[in-house]
Amino acid sequence: MKVANVGITVVNKKVPLVLGDEVVLKRELDYKYDKNAIKCLKNGEFIGYVCSDDYKVPDNCIVNKKLVPYFKYLNEISGKIITSDTIVYAKDDDRAETAYIIEVYLPDIEAKEREKEKVLKVLIDGNVGKVGEEKELLAKYNLEKEEVFIDDKPIGNIVELRHKDSILTDYKYLLEDNADILIKAEEGKYLFGEIVLSKESEDKIKEEYMRNLIEDIVERKIDTEENIKDKIAYINENNIPKCLFTNILKTYIKYDEEDLCFMKKPEFLYRDKSGVLKRALHYLTMKDKNITLVGERGAGKSTMAETIAWLFNRPVITISFSRDIDKYDIWGYKTIDITEEGERKVVFVDGPLTKAIKNGYITIFDEINVADPGVLESMNSVLDHRRQIYISELGQIKAHENFMAITTENDDTYQGVNKLNEAFRDRFIRIRCTGHDSIKELLKSKNPYIKSEVLEVLDDIYKGIRLLIKEGEISEKSLTIRGFENVAISYDPEIITLKESLIDCVVNQGDNEDDREHIMNIINMEVL
Repeated sequence: MKVANVGITVVNKKVPLVLGDEVVLKRELDYKYDKNAIKCLKNGEFIGYVCSDDYKVPDNCIVNKKLVPYFKYLNEISGKIITSDTIVYAKDDDRAETAYIIEVYLPDIEAKEREKEKVLKVLIDGNVGKVGEEKELLAKYNLEKEEVFIDDKPIGNIVELRHKDSILTDYKYLLEDNADILIKAEEGKYLFGEIVLSKESEDKIKEEYMRNLIEDIVERKIDTEENIKDKIAYINENNIPKCLFTNILKTYIKYDEEDLCFMKKPEFLYRDKSGVLKRALHYLTMKDKNITLVGERGAGKSTMAETIAWLFNRPVITISFSRDIDKYDIWGYKTIDITEEGERKVVFVDGPLTKAIKNGYITIFDEINVADPGVLESMNSVLDHRRQIYISELGQIKAHENFMAITTENDDTYQGVNKLNEAFRDRFIRIRCTGHDSIKELLKSKNPYIKSEVLEVLDDIYKGIRLLIKEGEISEKSLTIRGFENVAISYDPEIITLKESLIDCVVNQGDNEDDREHIMNIINMEVL
């Protein structure tokens, strides 16, 4: 329960009001001048209305539309008069009115939503006489007889259980002996009631729902059982809620053979220590949302984006931006094709973004803030609620429902980056990624017996590689934390030297020969 203040414009001045008077607020759905109208009553008599945006309400007061969501859970909101004030009609500054300030008591909406999640709707084949609107009957479920009882009198069997919008066909495992069933209504030969789920039963429902989803995905050959097991192990390791992964699984679709070459498990998966991946996944399960991953080089932005694509089981195309990339590189171009009859024909070749939009790919825009502003502006309509783009050679293209855009952006402290246009920037939820300043604690957790002097050397090498990435000397893909973990786990001075282990686990993971040479130089300075 929380307290808020509202202003009341008095319409019925015949009802006397004094400080401390108790009042109630109710919706007035048929008020033609304001769809958010909320009336105020004292002892059942109408007083006036809660102030709307039309008024410059007193400080610390909320307008009527802010109260509307609470009426989803309450028929009325109680409060009391705490003071009076003067308010001004916003469209006419000369029009001032006296208002009363009401202190109201509001429920915790999030708690109400959580309670709602824990309710099973029950349909019972039975009859106990008319159940009035204000009358509720408490029944019990007998597990052995599989019947519902009121005061030891059987009234019928459960014929259906519904959780949220899903009918549970296999539900008996959820019901406990003597479980309460609150019967709330009667219609024909059926009774309607509710059962409040225990935490254990709620978890069972979630597990069952996920299991059914996975069975369907595997049966339709959308993904493999082995791959999904890897994903579940990953989400458990990185503290991603199963309910969030269930929402991701619900988006899985079967792609054509030609799309499958754009789907793969990344060589390195993002290790989420601060919850940023969880937040990113949550936003991307919402309709028409895109995200920007921003941070220093080496913070794992590209790795996170590739991990997201793997978890969503979608083809992914990465567009690495530079000042030389133009709109034809993005959208496509005309070219001359030779038909089987030997005739020359003008055809349009889809660009990577066009292909992604049509087929429902995840598109990673790498280093977006070095792109030409004109190229970015051409994308606006496909990145907002419209989700469509006009290409003169193809006409209007509506984006596939699984199309998703992720941008990676370096900090604006780096040279050569542009300040993004506000319209483009506003189409993305921005998530800041931070790299590990030190990996000593992480490596110690992987091998508690590793010597402190070895930890210091590994940490110094890691910091040196991060510095090279930040200065733009090597690619951020050349930094592998897992490689350092492998060194910490596998290094054994009686079998393998520290330098040999670093070469195998860290250097050889470099993105190219130049990067590997730079990393080797750092290792040579730290390890004899």
